[in-house]
Amino acid sequence: CGRYNIQVSYMGYNPVTIPEVLVTSGKEVVTHVGLKQSVTQMQGVTIKAGTSKDQPLNTMATVSARSFTVEETRRYAGGLDDPARMASAFAGVTVGNVQDNAIIIRGNSPKGVSWRLEGVEIPNPNHFAGGNVAGGGVVTIFSSQLLANSDFFTGAFPAEYGNALAGVFDMKLRSGNNEKREHTFQIGVLGIDAASEGPLKFSKNSTYLFNYRYSTLGLLCEAGIIPSQQVPRYQDLSFKLNFPTQKAGIFSVWGIGAIDNNNEPDETDSTLWESNWDRISYDWNLKTGATGITHKLMSGKNTLINTTLAASGTQNIMDATRLDDNLEQRPNWYFVDKSGRITWSSYVNHKFSAKHTVKAGISCHELFYSLDLNSTVNEVPGTFQNFVNEKGNSLFSEFYVQSKYDISEDLSVNSGVNLNYFVLNKESSVDPRLGIRWEFSPRHSLSLGYGKHSQLEELRIYFIHQNEQGYTEYPNKNLGFSHAQHIILGYDWLINEHLRLKIEPYFQYLYNIPGIADSSYSMINFKQDWSFNSTLENNSIGRNTGVDITFERFLNKNFYYLITASVFDSKYRADDGVWRNTRYDKGYVFNVLFGKEFFTKNNRVLGLNIRMNYMGGERVSPVLMQESILAKTVIYDESKAFEDQLGATYYLDLSVTWRANKKKYSGVWALQIKNMLGSPMHEGYDYYYKTQTIQPVETVVVLPTLSYKIEF
Repeated sequence: CGRYNIQVSYMGYNPVTIPEVLVTSGKEVVTHVGLKQSVTQMQGVTIKAGTSKDQPLNTMATVSARSFTVEETRRYAGGLDDPARMASAFAGVTVGNVQDNAIIIRGNSPKGVSWRLEGVEIPNPNHFAGGNVAGGGVVTIFSSQLLANSDFFTGAFPAEYGNALAGVFDMKLRSGNNEKREHTFQIGVLGIDAASEGPLKFSKNSTYLFNYRYSTLGLLCEAGIIPSQQVPRYQDLSFKLNFPTQKAGIFSVWGIGAIDNNNEPDETDSTLWESNWDRISYDWNLKTGATGITHKLMSGKNTLINTTLAASGTQNIMDATRLDDNLEQRPNWYFVDKSGRITWSSYVNHKFSAKHTVKAGISCHELFYSLDLNSTVNEVPGTFQNFVNEKGNSLFSEFYVQSKYDISEDLSVNSGVNLNYFVLNKESSVDPRLGIRWEFSPRHSLSLGYGKHSQLEELRIYFIHQNEQGYTEYPNKNLGFSHAQHIILGYDWLINEHLRLKIEPYFQYLYNIPGIADSSYSMINFKQDWSFNSTLENNSIGRNTGVDITFERFLNKNFYYLITASVFDSKYRADDGVWRNTRYDKGYVFNVLFGKEFFTKNNRVLGLNIRMNYMGGERVSPVLMQESILAKTVIYDESKAFEDQLGATYYLDLSVTWRANKKKYSGVWALQIKNMLGSPMHEGYDYYYKTQTIQPVETVVVLPTLSYKIEF
């Protein structure tokens, strides 16, 4: 047991070293290594193996991209085995609060992040997705037991990634062990996990891998140990079946799925009301899933054909009532959103030579939806109305082609274009991409990336209806795509084999963003509003400028650290013609992570990891105090939108692990504490009934999780 460096080399290819691979007694380590063909080949020359470290798996990526390992999602303090929370430690990324894993990339709304699984776009893969923030959730659906090394992009991403303005998570599932069966069981505060993998007897070299998780608190509710009110209950299942053949390629069947429930009663004693939320009773049920069949086939030595047929969707049902002044329950919200897609995706990757590779693909998404959205107007009794009632289907299609050309060993060019078309409103977009990387010395490189990017709105936005003189109108149906142009300059200095500095200044221009006419409202600031029912026009623009700095020591001799700093400015101009701060113009974010492993002589390992985070506060509009007190609800002065800023936040996270390696199994104790100092989260303002005043909302959430895992 311990950590080892693995070196892989082959004649005609650049050698690779995989550093610090952890070998334990509980599970075999199966590593897949890709080698890049050398552009120039000379005989009699010995080349020292290089390390890819954080370089993206996607070779078409030039800037603002890095890979992350499953071990990093487990190791980073505050990550909670969650890819999104882990990524918040990277440069250019901030988070909203402790309770939600939505990420803000370079001042962009979290809804601009796209998630992909096995190469296919999927719905937001989080439990209680979009409850507080569009694009976020509470806990990831992904299990670290199934994830393979994956990629994360924060700007100017390659042409194969469409329908995203801010960033992309390109998640991969690993295949099971094809030689022996292995099992994992974990119990902890967040849930009970059971995983298994191994060979399938009926098919040579075929494997299975699955993981099931049930929330621990939900289990205690079912047993009657704790009350069911306000307790988030969830469960999820992930799996992958892999079927290699001798001549027909590799077939795989994969999927993830989640079921969530949360409810809360109202407070019937009005003397106990503190805020408006005490008058609300709700029941929320959410189902999310994605599954697919993928076929990979090598045609000759230089051509790979990959085809996937997938289905994904969500069922989101929320029913909420509000107590009026007479303590009678009145309908407040009723949302039913059943939407999904059938996706056919295929690409061909052909290597013309050691210098030149081209990848071309197409994705067709048959969208289907059944929407029934109802709400009051500003929670005023008697105004309950339907604003979306639509059922049907449409088509969204994408085509891309991208090329990587290595002019020399030191200079490479990635170029491509993404074309997309939305049948519902006959909107289309042509999005070019370009990346150049120049290694002007053995340890120094410069990169330049450019990309035009486009994104759809949520389907419910297009089907908001209004009744005018007996006719039903859909004012948002012809909304165009939102667009963004990214330009990024990167400097990378590999100080030594284990230490590097990376600096990336960037500029983003956002345009054609939907907004409300003659107002300060723009979807560039969208957070979450299930009752949104306004008419939109493509009338807003924005700009994000900043610089991201990463100083990192990769894990070596059982020690690592990661220091990131981002300073940025995020502005927008809505239809009122005034340039303002965006909601997400936090200004700065700093992270310091470090960790150390201590190996004992009896095959035990103590891991200690700490993360410190400090970032500016979210922007808010000033409160109209007198109007708010009279209305008993917060009313913002939108003529001065986002002029105020909430307080800065600082978090300290801790992770401690203790691994004991036995002959036939290994056990791991893990203690993770998020926000261990109890720093407050600044969440805006609310009206308080007891004092009849408007006060800041500051919530303190300390999230400790303890778990024990056994691998055998």
